[in-house]
Amino acid sequence: MGHSTDAAPAPSRGGLSLKKKFQIVVGVLAVIAFAVFWFMGRDDADTAKAGDCLKNSGTDINPDLQVVDCGGTEAAYKVVSVHSDTTDQKVCEGKADIGYYEQTSGRRSSGKSFVLCLNEIKK
Repeated sequence: MGHSTDAAPAPSRGGLSLKKKFQIVVGVLAVIAFAVFWFMGRDDADTAKAGDCLKNSGTDINPDLQVVDCGGTEAAYKVVSVHSDTTDQKVCEGKADIGYYEQTSGRRSSGKSFVLCLNEIKK
């Protein structure tokens, strides 16, 4: 029984170093992650304006409201008004069917809070 004496191939001197390749991969992944979060976040409730329509991709207990086309079948709510820097749903009393509030926490800022006054779209 002989031992195999296969030698490992000698490392090449040309091309990018492993560290440089790693940095490029991390950079590309960061750009992709940012693009995905931007794409997924661009229709979130915090971008809604009066007149926009929303659907709830979540549940009644844990809603996930997203802006949709008002002519589409998914539209469940229409935004009556938007109130920034508050979580007090009373601003919607007598003006809309529902007061929905959201508070986000940001890494670089203290976050964002707002209330959407919504009317249910009757089908």
